[in-house]
Amino acid sequence: MIKSNLTPQTISISEAQTQLGVSRTALWRLIRSYNIETFQDVLDARVKRVRVSDIQRVLDDADRVRRGIAA
Repeated sequence: MIKSNLTPQTISISEAQTQLGVSRTALWRLIRSYNIETFQDVLDARVKRVRVSDIQRVLDDADRVRRGIAA
């Protein structure tokens, strides 16, 4: 039996860009500064993917900064 997760573990760079609301250049800066690992898409070698958990970490940090909570 094949198990299927309803939520993906990785998303494309374009999807991450949309979720974060940043430009492609800004996203690549975040990837470098957060040491986020990128993965090659198995179906399309031109597409890079990142973990959803890493993007959530960036969103959580941004939320803390907006609320004035020290990291």
